[in-house]
Amino acid sequence: MSFLLGRWSSLRITKRLAGWVHPTIHGDEIAALHIFGSLLSAIALAGAIVLTGSFGVAVLSALAVYAATAVTALIQTHRLTRRALDESRAAYRLIADNTSDLITRHDARGKVTFASSAATALLGVAPSRLVRYGLAAAMRPTDATRCHEAISECLELGVAVTAEIEIVPLSTTAMPKWVELRCVPAPAADGVIVVMRDVTSRKWHGLAMKQARDEAESASRAKSSFIATISHELRTPLNAIIGFSELLHRELLLKSREPRQAEYSRIIHDSGQHLMSLVKDLLDVSKIEAGKLTICSEPFRIGDVIRSSVDTLHPAANAKSIVIDVSIAADLDEMVADPRACKQMLMNLLSNACKFTPAGGRIHLCATTANDDVVLSVRDSGIGIPADHVARLGQPFYQVDSSYTRQLEGAGLGLAIVRGLAELHNGRLEIESEPGSGSCFTLILPLDSEAAVEAPPLRPIALVA
Repeated sequence: MSFLLGRWSSLRITKRLAGWVHPTIHGDEIAALHIFGSLLSAIALAGAIVLTGSFGVAVLSALAVYAATAVTALIQTHRLTRRALDESRAAYRLIADNTSDLITRHDARGKVTFASSAATALLGVAPSRLVRYGLAAAMRPTDATRCHEAISECLELGVAVTAEIEIVPLSTTAMPKWVELRCVPAPAADGVIVVMRDVTSRKWHGLAMKQARDEAESASRAKSSFIATISHELRTPLNAIIGFSELLHRELLLKSREPRQAEYSRIIHDSGQHLMSLVKDLLDVSKIEAGKLTICSEPFRIGDVIRSSVDTLHPAANAKSIVIDVSIAADLDEMVADPRACKQMLMNLLSNACKFTPAGGRIHLCATTANDDVVLSVRDSGIGIPADHVARLGQPFYQVDSSYTRQLEGAGLGLAIVRGLAELHNGRLEIESEPGSGSCFTLILPLDSEAAVEAPPLRPIALVA
């Protein structure tokens, strides 16, 4: 009798502790229930041995107690699993029903087994119609076939597949649209989950951008071609003007009694030279922009190019009483580059410094080495450049707009040529300036331009009017 009362009490306590059908029991409580069942079984085993003296009866009692707690834990585990599954399904359905993307599930044969409510907005059909008749109920057969090809590929390979397809919905009011199909193998099951997104706007924006880019590139090529053609056409008459004005100037100096005639011929000659210089700059800029300007690298002494450039600039500097200081590092000897292009870059920087330096100013040219580069810096004591203009220097035809600079001649092509030639050598041009404190233009070129193959590609120069 005591034994039966003990068993009945144990089962009653077990039921109460487990909550039996209590819906709020959690996973940690189930684990605790297993531990409590084991503990209770041990107590039942010991109590039964004491009361009955039979080990077999004691074992059976302990097993009965543990079985009761195990069944209770199993029931609660099943309830928790069902609840979690229902919550998960509700959450996924909530997401699927409130997203603009159409979500469909397909079985191993490609048949639609689920469709979200976005089917109405995207394809113009109810989700139930998609499930019953498939994708062919919402779009042309050829479009449905292309979608099924992507789904079949995902099923066969077991990997995610993405495709962009142009479809025409069967709805009479629907317009053709582009959709992005993302097919992903369904987890732990034979089938595919497909997310269909309307990308018509993105597609049309991409096409519009491509068309605009093509038109801009075409206009740039047309402008470059025009500049190159007109420059070549101008050189022939300019050569005649320069040559004959020089001969005329010499004859008038010897024979003319009117000194103004010789002065006029000199002005014609100088103007022709200036226009020829502008034509050459235009040709260089157009070639750089078109990627057709090539450099011929060879070993040469950079010191010879520096001294030649300074000697060429001395008359213009002396006319404004500008002093040019030159310092060349002792370890700077030879470099491999295009000597003509290097002199052109250096002359443009020196001429620019001389042009913007007031009379009596000073220009300092410094040539050093840093790692595997040659560093040529031209510092002047000129008017300086505002910070908001520094970034735009080097664009063709761009000039700092101020009353002083607009009085000076120049088309704004010198720095554009320097920057383009520097990039052809896998180098760069750096500019530092402050209004009233002068400017410093630093040209950094590799000692061996042929070996500097890891540098970034040449950035084309956009011609701006």
